[in-house]
Amino acid sequence: MAYTVLDLFAGGGGFSTGFQMARRGDSRFEIIKAVELNEDACNTLRNHLGENKVIEGDLTKKEIKDRIIAECLGVDVIIGGPPCQTYSLAGPARSGKPEMREALRTDPRNTLFRHFFDLVGQIRPRIVVFENVEGIISKQLDTEEELSKKQQIAIEVICDELESLGYSTRIEGDLVKRYQVLNAVNYGVPQQRKRVIIIANNQNQLNPTLDVLNYEIDQTLLQAIGRLPVVLPEISVSRMKSLINLNVITQNLEKSLYAFVGSIKNLKDTYKEQPEVNSDEFNKIIRYFDECLPKLLSKKYKKLIYLEEFLRGYNNLVKKYVERHLAHRQSHISREHNIRDVVMFSMMKPGSSSAQFMNKASLFYDKFLDELYPYDRTKHVDTYVRHSWNKPSNTILSHMEKDGLKFIHPDQPRTFTPYEAALIQSFPPDYVFSGGRNAQYRQIGNAVPPLLARSIGEAILELLENMDR
Repeated sequence: MAYTVLDLFAGGGGFSTGFQMARRGDSRFEIIKAVELNEDACNTLRNHLGENKVIEGDLTKKEIKDRIIAECLGVDVIIGGPPCQTYSLAGPARSGKPEMREALRTDPRNTLFRHFFDLVGQIRPRIVVFENVEGIISKQLDTEEELSKKQQIAIEVICDELESLGYSTRIEGDLVKRYQVLNAVNYGVPQQRKRVIIIANNQNQLNPTLDVLNYEIDQTLLQAIGRLPVVLPEISVSRMKSLINLNVITQNLEKSLYAFVGSIKNLKDTYKEQPEVNSDEFNKIIRYFDECLPKLLSKKYKKLIYLEEFLRGYNNLVKKYVERHLAHRQSHISREHNIRDVVMFSMMKPGSSSAQFMNKASLFYDKFLDELYPYDRTKHVDTYVRHSWNKPSNTILSHMEKDGLKFIHPDQPRTFTPYEAALIQSFPPDYVFSGGRNAQYRQIGNAVPPLLARSIGEAILELLENMDR
């Protein structure tokens, strides 16, 4: 039995992918249509769902909305999470349900919410799955009790809207709560990631509570990306002279460069069984360090000019390494980093952050890294985060398209590649994202982790079977 699904605000396809993975006996899902505005994300969807299943366009436009309704009437399930502006739904001037409900219906910043509910009301699916995080919860959660009173009211307003359309949001085993806060790490995803999920049905059934899956081994970064080919970053030199705190590097050039070079050389032992670190291309990089670094450090004058020359030579060798060993994995190539950041990456301990290495009371305090830190400490102290192999990742964010400094690799002096981010999100290894690197990061960071979506889908399959009976 194949139950049909309409995916609204489909993005790069995380929700759809998870629902396609879901199985319960002979029951499964078929994605009828996926609706998305972004061109790169639509190309990703077409690659995985097929050309005829993707509607590219703005669902607030009448012609797009009419097409969705015409092609999806009778669909079993609508899934989606319209972007929400927390400040417009739960702003200081709106303290209770009536005010927030009016904001949901009339505030122009919540247009997508209104059109989401309009489509639900006209298509009349049997089940609606509403997913959100950025618009409903404005901070990372440790427990669902940390939702502020206004945030809880905002969620209740959304449940009220679904109830007004004839959908029950009641959850089995709970007489009060109508939403669930799920952490993806509890469903096989190697990542701490909270999501608010509302399940609603139009047959007045109790909606399923998603049980936490019991894994014998915690999901860790090592399991997710620990055996991938080693990736080396190129180091930008074009605007190096304007780099903030470059003087700290030049005044401590030997310490800085030996930290970076040492981190590369250590990869020979850490990954000694992997062919790429035993290749001619990798060995040439090591020989280059051995031959050219002492010459650089012996210079008494114009050190910055010789540093640029040294880094250009390294970059040329990295290009050859990438061409030989990573050309077939275009999404598993590092972005370019500046020399300051690469030195910081090399010196940071796995599992540490800049908030720790600048804190004199912390075991991770490092005077040199403290001096190197380039950002305003009154606004940002946790800018740099180096991950640990034996723990799940922090929440993968679309912000990775800008710098990725919160996602430093555990033992390679660089940030996560798009391919690593996708695996941490639990996308299948052969899943391909369209667009450039930034477009890929955006799609990956905004996605619902497929393994979390699969667990939701399997609970929905059971609900549909019960409704059929």
